[in-house]
Amino acid sequence: MSSPGCSPKQNSVTCKSGSTCRGSGPKSSSATPRLGRRSQKAGTSRRLTRHRSFAARQDLVLPRLPFRHPEDAREQLRLGIEAHRRAFSTAPRGIWPPEAAIADEVARLAAQQGIAWMIGDEGVLEKSLGTTLSRDGEGRMMQPELLYSPYRFDSRDGAVDLLFRDARLSNAIGFEYQNAGPDEAAKDLIDRLDGIRQGQGDAPLLAVIALDGENCWDFYEANGNPFLRALYGRLSHEAELKTVTISEFLGEFPATRSLSRIEPGSWINASFDTWVGDEEHNMAWERLAEARDFLSEQERGGKAGAKLELARREALIAEGSDWFWWFGRSHDSGMDQIWDSLFRLHLRNIYMSLDQAPPPGLYQPIVKDTQDTAAKRPERKITPKLNGVLDDGEWQAGGYVDVTALFGAMHPPRGALRRIWFGHDDRNLYLRFDLLGEGHAPRPVELELRFNGHNGPSLRLHATRMNRGFELTLTDAEANSTRWSSRAEAQQALAFAVPFDALGHDPGDTIEMVAIAYENGKAVEQLPPTGAIAVRVPGEIAGGGPQTPLKILLVSAEVAPFAKVGGLADVAGALPKALRALGHDVRVVMPRYGSIDVEKYGLRPVLRDLPVALAHQPVNATVLEGRIGEDVPIYFIDNAQFFGREGMYGFWDDDARFIYFSRAALEMLRPLGFQPDVIHVNDWHTAVIPNLLAKLYSDPFYAAIATVLTIHNLAFQGVYGYGTLHLAELEPWGLIKSGIGGLDDIVNLLGRGVWFADAVNTVSNRYAEEILTPEYGEKMDPLLRVFKSKLHGIINGIDYEVFNPERDASIATRYDIATVEKKAENKRALQQEVGLPQNPSIPVIGLISRLYDQKGLDLIANIMWGLMRLNLQLVVLGAGDSRYEEMFRANARDNPLKVSATIGFKPVLAQHIYAGSDMFLMPSRFEPCGLGQLISIRYGTIPIVRATGGLADTIQDWDPVRQTGNGFVFEAYDHWDLYAQVVRALETYRQPQQWRRLQANAMASDVSWTNSANKYVGLYRTAISRHAEAQEYAQTASPSGW
Repeated sequence: MSSPGCSPKQNSVTCKSGSTCRGSGPKSSSATPRLGRRSQKAGTSRRLTRHRSFAARQDLVLPRLPFRHPEDAREQLRLGIEAHRRAFSTAPRGIWPPEAAIADEVARLAAQQGIAWMIGDEGVLEKSLGTTLSRDGEGRMMQPELLYSPYRFDSRDGAVDLLFRDARLSNAIGFEYQNAGPDEAAKDLIDRLDGIRQGQGDAPLLAVIALDGENCWDFYEANGNPFLRALYGRLSHEAELKTVTISEFLGEFPATRSLSRIEPGSWINASFDTWVGDEEHNMAWERLAEARDFLSEQERGGKAGAKLELARREALIAEGSDWFWWFGRSHDSGMDQIWDSLFRLHLRNIYMSLDQAPPPGLYQPIVKDTQDTAAKRPERKITPKLNGVLDDGEWQAGGYVDVTALFGAMHPPRGALRRIWFGHDDRNLYLRFDLLGEGHAPRPVELELRFNGHNGPSLRLHATRMNRGFELTLTDAEANSTRWSSRAEAQQALAFAVPFDALGHDPGDTIEMVAIAYENGKAVEQLPPTGAIAVRVPGEIAGGGPQTPLKILLVSAEVAPFAKVGGLADVAGALPKALRALGHDVRVVMPRYGSIDVEKYGLRPVLRDLPVALAHQPVNATVLEGRIGEDVPIYFIDNAQFFGREGMYGFWDDDARFIYFSRAALEMLRPLGFQPDVIHVNDWHTAVIPNLLAKLYSDPFYAAIATVLTIHNLAFQGVYGYGTLHLAELEPWGLIKSGIGGLDDIVNLLGRGVWFADAVNTVSNRYAEEILTPEYGEKMDPLLRVFKSKLHGIINGIDYEVFNPERDASIATRYDIATVEKKAENKRALQQEVGLPQNPSIPVIGLISRLYDQKGLDLIANIMWGLMRLNLQLVVLGAGDSRYEEMFRANARDNPLKVSATIGFKPVLAQHIYAGSDMFLMPSRFEPCGLGQLISIRYGTIPIVRATGGLADTIQDWDPVRQTGNGFVFEAYDHWDLYAQVVRALETYRQPQQWRRLQANAMASDVSWTNSANKYVGLYRTAISRHAEAQEYAQTASPSGW
């Protein structure tokens, strides 16, 4: 009975003479950090000399594994054999392939290279035999000769002996004994081996213990030495158990059993599931396959020389199995992002070695975000209290560098810090250092922080321990003068705020920070180990200054005049023209619905067969180009399957339609050669774009693009099931998990936009405040309050080219503020058009609205009886709830001299109502912005509104004493308050001088897009600045930058 002892992987082995051992460490030595290389080299030299002497006496067999992994396995194996020969002056006799992965092809390859034996896993043997290797209740093999005997595998390339490890014994050492005492663990292993011996017949049995996976000795006391001493001590006194090398055993007891086939498999579940199947695995394999195909093309094209050899070397490195071990969700090293970055670096090197540009996908991370990573960038501004009590919730939105996670199990941290938190608000930079104490008092550490930037001074902040806290002193490194000082209490963590004013940098400047920890005056740690934590000084200025023209892409589901359902279309059609007039390169994209006439608008194709991913499948689109006005390009995404139907919204697959549209809007940019500074998305239909950019479009072309989300109406959020994430290819990241009830168990596309956009705005300041409350927040107010710092309000404007009474060709008589008396002619024409008596003394009230409760129709319904008793005429245009449609029809029938009701929407009649009415009714329950009141005051028609949303921002109540105001306003949502303002408006109408002044005030109000467009430009610059800050944080949070 023979039992070879064993140690996990390659490099720095601990061996006993007479044992068959393997080393520990990564298979890909080129990916090993270059730390302490000089001392490693000296130690390795001594070990190699000692092992070479063992090998010469044949007391020790050192199995070798290939440097890398298939598909260049022959070259990998050749390199491994050469390395073994250089190190030990002899070729290896046998190998433990990476991950114990064996198959017929691997055996033939080994035979070609003169390898005598290989080790596999017992699960592979079981599958190869086609039988079950049964164990009894004590875990002993029922047929021990099946597992503990060598097998011969014959092929056309030669024969190889195969031995299979006892998985239970190997896993006991790998995962169980670390928690037991050395003597107890050694005794248990000897007892198990003795149990195997008791089932031995005439032929001797060989129990193979072989380990793969992570180095188990890190988890043992003193790196496993006490256990190994106890084990080998007991083995030396066991007469019935003998430690041998595999070559010794095979030399004395050649294989008598044979295998006709080897079931492909590894040491984990006798399969390769660990290295394939997960989306990260698939992406990594695709990237590797693309790079290897490229290399093959270069070889077939006659490429040769040192550059090709360098590219081949990079390919061999990238083929190592350990890369794929860390991809996917099965294993977490704490440094997965580092592995990801290094893997993609080696793939990029294949291309760059041959002077070719790497594909953009190799700049995009494969590893997806996880909840616990080595670092995280700040999500938003923070203002922790710093009152001596650490509240993790106050820091949750900040960024951090997790020091312990940077090292992993093989290199435990020896410094003094566990985690660095950082974040800021508009005034202060907040820093928190969690100190390592291992459950006891923190070590006596002191800190020095170094601040540097391209502009401004270089500063040093010293945190000197004083009693229970720290004295903080910020000095100018060059002038050696104190700029700021303070004191902070500290127990398990040191937290404090540094005013940005003291740091002496301008808004928009980037400050890089490095922390150095000292103990007893000696530097023990620098964090991050390389690179720096980047912080951008808060402010509204983006690079290039406020006068630099911007490149803007506005993405909208509807744009006037091409397709319109609501006010979104008016904004999307008018704002770009105003931005263009300010000198910015603005372009628009929308779907090409079936109702949009290509010939009428002169649309021409600019891209054909554009592949657009949907649910991981390419669906081609055509991109058409037209113009808004004379000089604003607008693109149309044309795909009949999604947009060729009658209608725009309300289909069962709206999530797929608008995710496809959003992906197409991004995919068209590169072939069009348009790289915007900012993408402006609108409402839920396109709110997924910031999420897509953050997760799927991180290559350099897209990485710098900022996003702004405008919420036109919060009531529509795009709420769907989990399958929508699959459509968007965002399922690897799952649901947002914001911790907010009602949002964590659904896919809310608008909510994702709020989460990922660099800036968010609503279409009025008042509405931006209202939606933070439960009354108006549509169940999203908790999320909006979380991101309040990036929420803004910008009132819409109107297109003065379209809505201009001085030039409006559709009205009966044109007029301006100086000739407003001509408005009476439009009133007469309107009365005639809708069939009301043509009486200039009767005030006409216009109502153009969707007929729903949101628009305050219930208030109107409650006072209709009262309105009919007043001296007025009511002209209604709109559609919606059938009960309100019927209410107006009935009143028009019953009061034909007072009420006209047109159910539906007629644009020309709408213009006539704006121009011909005296007053305009908008008693909305809520109104994000409202366009009707803006158009009405442009035409000198006085609005009667409720003070909500954009109505409150644009209409000021008439003050007859001060002669100020441009309308009539009521606060409470109450029908009597509405009635009172109607009566008040009628009374003012009867005073011509007052009414003319009120009309002049209204027409003088600036509701143009120029004012609003300037505010949007400011918001775009804010978003660009925040995005740049986030990118710097992301680089800080990306271990590849260290």
